[in-house]
Amino acid sequence: MRQIRSVWRKAVTGELCWVDSAGRPNGIAVTPLLRGEVPCVALPYSHRATVRLLAEATEVGFAVTDGRSLRTGQGGLVVFGPVRVIDDLSGSLFGEQLLEQELRKYPPSRALVDSLLLRRENWWWMPRVVVELSGVNRAVESARRDDPARNALLIHGSETAAVSTVALGERSSGRMEITSLDDALPLDGGTGMVFGYDYTSTDLERWESWRFSGSLRRGGFEISHGEGTPGEKSRPLGLLERIRRRHRIAKACRGEITVAERHTNGGSREVSWTP
Repeated sequence: MRQIRSVWRKAVTGELCWVDSAGRPNGIAVTPLLRGEVPCVALPYSHRATVRLLAEATEVGFAVTDGRSLRTGQGGLVVFGPVRVIDDLSGSLFGEQLLEQELRKYPPSRALVDSLLLRRENWWWMPRVVVELSGVNRAVESARRDDPARNALLIHGSETAAVSTVALGERSSGRMEITSLDDALPLDGGTGMVFGYDYTSTDLERWESWRFSGSLRRGGFEISHGEGTPGEKSRPLGLLERIRRRHRIAKACRGEITVAERHTNGGSREVSWTP
């Protein structure tokens, strides 16, 4: 735990990687936080559907592989273990223990909750689903990703997740060439997800993820479903685009908060199990 705690504390971005109960590999980009000395993330309620899939996994990988979050020459790290999921509907846990860390690492939150007045106005940004790493089953060193346009994570496995760092090659509508940057690629036929992201380094206003689901075939990746485009440059948002994005996020958060409140009287509660 000490190793991932040190890396997680310094990282600006990280990744959660897992295989859900249907055997589908998944990954999301996150802001690394610490609750005391425990690595965690605090996801807004717009991500609640993703958290439900994550909570079904027997273990989750907490990864730091982006070179911008690592020291020069330092390799990536993925630590796998069980998680504890907490519905913080009141936002009290997040506000008291995690908010200041998020404001330092994720500047867009400053425009929403950097004062008491903003927190009342944007109340929907304070409730969070907190995912904690409650133990360590195994730790795996990984190659770092220094080129967000060409380096990605390959998440694969049918019951538990394995994570490899890969370089992207030629891509067509149904196939992507990939080359391992650490260990050899897994055997043909396995299901996987190739996942990456990039962000505007000064303010993280644009933090865009992309992902391709499919299977490994003959040293490449056969794509069955894709979202986003690797290497796509993100331009700054205009004022109208900022307003529309905030409205979309607010609507999604409020809707999921309402759903969660039907199952609890509010406050914070643990909603998952620790295997």
